[in-house]
Amino acid sequence: MTIIGHPTKIPDNIPDQGARPAGPGRQWSVRSAQEYLRQGGTARLRVAQLLALVDEPIALWITARVLDADPAVVRSIIATLTRTKIVAYCQFRNTEIRDAVLIELPLAVRQRLHRRLAEVLHECAAPPTRVAQHLLGAGEIHLPWAASALRGAAEDAISDDEISSAIEYLELASRLTADDAERAAMLLMLAMIRWRLNPSTSNRSFGRLVAIMRAGSMPVQCLPLAVRCLLWHGRFGDAVVALEQLDTAATLGVPAAIAGRTTLREWLACHYPGLLGEIGGKISFTSESDRVATFLHSGWRVADADAGRLLADVFMHGECSHAIVRARRLVRAHRLDDTTFGALLMVLDAMTYGGRLDSAASWCESLMLEAAARRAPAWQAIFGIWRSTLYVRTGELDAAIDSAGRALGRVRGESLGTYAGLAVASLVEASTAAGRYREAASYLETNLPESVLQSRIGLHFRRARGRYLMAVGEFGAAEADFLAVGRRMMAWQMDIPGVVPWRNDMAELHLAMGDPGGMRAWASAHIGHLRDAARHSSGAVSLRVMAAAASPQQRVGLLRRAVDIASSGVDTLELATVLSDMADAYREVGERDRARTAARRALRLAEQCGAEPLRVRLTGARESVLKLATSDEHSRREGVTLSQSELRVARLAAAGHRNREIAGELHITTSTVEQHLTRVYRKLAVTRRADLAVALDSAVGAAAFTEAG
Repeated sequence: MTIIGHPTKIPDNIPDQGARPAGPGRQWSVRSAQEYLRQGGTARLRVAQLLALVDEPIALWITARVLDADPAVVRSIIATLTRTKIVAYCQFRNTEIRDAVLIELPLAVRQRLHRRLAEVLHECAAPPTRVAQHLLGAGEIHLPWAASALRGAAEDAISDDEISSAIEYLELASRLTADDAERAAMLLMLAMIRWRLNPSTSNRSFGRLVAIMRAGSMPVQCLPLAVRCLLWHGRFGDAVVALEQLDTAATLGVPAAIAGRTTLREWLACHYPGLLGEIGGKISFTSESDRVATFLHSGWRVADADAGRLLADVFMHGECSHAIVRARRLVRAHRLDDTTFGALLMVLDAMTYGGRLDSAASWCESLMLEAAARRAPAWQAIFGIWRSTLYVRTGELDAAIDSAGRALGRVRGESLGTYAGLAVASLVEASTAAGRYREAASYLETNLPESVLQSRIGLHFRRARGRYLMAVGEFGAAEADFLAVGRRMMAWQMDIPGVVPWRNDMAELHLAMGDPGGMRAWASAHIGHLRDAARHSSGAVSLRVMAAAASPQQRVGLLRRAVDIASSGVDTLELATVLSDMADAYREVGERDRARTAARRALRLAEQCGAEPLRVRLTGARESVLKLATSDEHSRREGVTLSQSELRVARLAAAGHRNREIAGELHITTSTVEQHLTRVYRKLAVTRRADLAVALDSAVGAAAFTEAG
């Protein structure tokens, strides 16, 4: 029988020629060990080379089959190498000797040994990863089973968090397979795991994937997952092309395309409802078991089907203890991995929109820790972004900015795809509430994927931008954003306050504009949508806004109800704001002790939140009133300079005049009034008209006004 790569027979009796076993205390040097192996003839050298190549315990019969040799001869050689203390349990004792043996092994011989090892291990049903390790080193491969073995090894490696190895296996498998469907599935898997490990490298896999898709060569069963991945990474145009191909195939009656389109519509309805117009068909299942079976047939997982149903139920019914029980059951049942990551995010969505912010925060932090343990920076970043969103909802502004900033520090924003929009939304909303208007404006300059505005995340982005525009006095633009959010939420059938309380935003906008009629109408509309202000924590905002236009006694009553509702929730900033208004209301009715108590509590909460505008309003400190809203909270200006035109507009606005009335009084356009007010708000660091009077009184005593009219 021949030794692999060498036409020499292994003799039946191999003399122990040149043997110089190490005595007590004596170690083999690299040179002496090499000389000893050569002196033993080709047989000893080939066995040593194979052991060096494998570098792990290996059965004697496998070694004999790989070398195509007599097992008794191989046993004799290994026994000699063990007795002379060169190997132990078929592994070299000294790694330097092993490396020297490998260096002398010709590349062609090494590749043939790897190939033969892969064949023998595959024949004896060895674990796929052991087979795949040798396929990687086998050079040119023409083995019909190699691609499927490599894919199986990649799946095992992913389960063991050996992502780098999984990428190597999939890269080779995608080149070897002749099946287009299998190649597309492998490229999708590659893109997903590359993104998990290093998002910036996933574009290489996407490039090949998109090329296959644009050429019309992607099998229809792979299109739903391709759309999902492309949208996830913000590749909107490519996703639309894949959607059109899937829709065309389904229209032609291809069963796999019909099933894929149906399940994809349900996923799009939860995540990218703006794209539903790009795909035909409708969501129709005869039963829940039929629905799950369709998901599985389309390449989804049971976790995806369950989480999708949960989120759709929350959008339909809002807060529901039943849904939260299901959410907790789901998040406990599924370990974080590439196949469950999207489903677990949907569970966090459901908890958040369902009003269970404490549970969502706890699980989000747990998943962040698991992502860190799994060495998945992209997962860490996504969960960190969701954590920042939860911080915004609880009024912890500094923590929100820090969490979103750290998430973007782990992974570049463009590599986060659509979720970059959620990070920007958190940063803008938190910075605005903290009075850091220039920082908020800089975040709004971030280039975001086109897919953001077609997604549910786009609602959060528009809302955050609207609140910034309202804070700096650009009321027309703010109104456009708030109304766009409302129209989309109603059209997308997710009009619940847990997503975005857009009617409250409109009410606060009309309060800032000095329009009591519009303010009352929108606040009443929100309460009507809830059916009872106490049914959701956002009812406190509606009552607070309505109180601003009420009589002093009615105002106290409304604010007391608002305080009760806000106290039962978790939004510390809203509670501080309501208490601040309550302090003002108590002063108006002469209850000074209660006013002081409410003000002290509000100030403590405002400082805890990091809400500088509210703190300024409560303290009334002149240096704070005159402070410009900059990214550096500690920078101060000694005075504020307003032009005569700005001063005239500001005084009329502080007196309660609406923009149209001011324009008529001063014979200027409404747009000019809004521009003047924008500059006044920024210079005086106030966020609403109710604060203008105090700010102007402080500013007039400290600053010089120049003619610029």
